[in-house]
Amino acid sequence: MERPSSSSARFGLFAFVAALAALTSLATPANAGDEATPRPIKLAVFDLELDDFSAGGPLAGESAVETARLQRMSALARELLSRSGLFEIVDVRPSRNPMVAEHWLRKCNGCEVDAARELGADMSFIGFFRKISVMEQNLEFRMRDVRTNEFVNISQTDLRGETDESWSRALKFLIRYGLVEPELARRN
Repeated sequence: MERPSSSSARFGLFAFVAALAALTSLATPANAGDEATPRPIKLAVFDLELDDFSAGGPLAGESAVETARLQRMSALARELLSRSGLFEIVDVRPSRNPMVAEHWLRKCNGCEVDAARELGADMSFIGFFRKISVMEQNLEFRMRDVRTNEFVNISQTDLRGETDESWSRALKFLIRYGLVEPELARRN
């Protein structure tokens, strides 16, 4: 897999985390010898979606196998993001936004920000697998600051094959190299 591509929006995540760290350190009483660590970012991680451009895909709709795989990948994304220590995952199930229920956030031009804000999150996270064919696919993440509606990270990677293994590899890769490791390196 190639390194994830991202825009300068990634630097917005770092700036946001740095500002959050500064605010947290001001609000945290300093004890002798204790280093203030930034609080985890409250992140509304919406279910991953499928954007199917394959021949007949849009007509046939999402298959039961694809739906189940998307559910497993959504759970894996939440687990990996939580385990990083950078994020506190906000439960998105209470959202009343119809685009959340219909799994259409990738096409709503930022409406996930309103849903995330209503849930008490600092940032929104959407991800989707774009299927060109069974063999050619792409995974993309988009994170936005709910206060400003600005992108703080856009990362993507290509993958081959439509299996749990290929999807989970791409997901793990993009979370690690597109989000977690750059932020941890910045903090050190």
